[in-house]
Amino acid sequence: MKKKISLLLVVLMLVTFMPMSMAASEEKAIESTQNFTVNGEAVDIRAYIIKGKNYLKLRDAAAALRGTKAQFYVDYDNDKHLVSIETNKPYEDLSNIKTYSSQKELWATMRNMDVLIDGKEKKLKSAFIIETNFIELRDLAKLMGFDVSYNAKTKTVAITSDKVKMPCLLDFELEDFDGNKRNIADILAEHEYTLVNVWSTEYAQCKKELPDLTKLANDYNDKAGFLGVIQNIEPLTSTSSDFDKKTREENIAKAKSLLEKADAKYQNLCPSQAAEKYFNFKIKAFPTVFIFDSEGNILETFIGVGAYGFYEKYERALKKYIK
Repeated sequence: MKKKISLLLVVLMLVTFMPMSMAASEEKAIESTQNFTVNGEAVDIRAYIIKGKNYLKLRDAAAALRGTKAQFYVDYDNDKHLVSIETNKPYEDLSNIKTYSSQKELWATMRNMDVLIDGKEKKLKSAFIIETNFIELRDLAKLMGFDVSYNAKTKTVAITSDKVKMPCLLDFELEDFDGNKRNIADILAEHEYTLVNVWSTEYAQCKKELPDLTKLANDYNDKAGFLGVIQNIEPLTSTSSDFDKKTREENIAKAKSLLEKADAKYQNLCPSQAAEKYFNFKIKAFPTVFIFDSEGNILETFIGVGAYGFYEKYERALKKYIK
């Protein structure tokens, strides 16, 4: 009789504790010291290693995969109180704030997290670390369709997914000396990278660097785009006076003369009101040179004269991106 009672007690204890252990478990999470790349380019991702696997934030993964076929958008569905994922939609991290614990070792609560993926409820393996869900990288890779490999020699986690053409972030017009208009997005779409020189006919340094910019444009003609924006040729409006019109004509004449003297064949255009506003917000002095990608992102900014001379300064920058 005593043996039967003891056996019943054991069974009761197993039944009592089993659901709790199956529901969630605690595992040690160690901050990863591995490097991460997406299509060969280094990305800033904070990950934790749990039982040999990388776990990372959904938003970090979404930001890293932007512009690839595996891109996805992350949000929160207030009605269903679930994290929402939309596939094939670019994610833009607007917070610019990344908060992580300074501790290198933490405890993670392992569980399956309910999420909405294109409106359908699914589960993802999750590690809950300090009020934040971290997702297993390879689990996410299967779901979103990207590849993950590891180079033990360089300690690099390589994420690969075919790139997609992203729409340009910029939308304003520029015009030539005859009034023909072109959208900045169309200009940037012609090359993967474009050097844009914002200059004025009134400044000596702007004039001085034109021959070097011309030589650079000729040398890199098939590798990058080149564009000049003459900021002191102001756009005409319905309220422009005769003096404004005359000043504009004089500045156009100066620009033509300077460009002809430098034998500059690359495009030099005049700003619209929207373009003028955009560049005025970006520049602090003349000349200012930007390197844009085809999506309208500014990759490099040079204000005034550099220490290496005009040609060398801009060539060094272009070589970072042109393979």
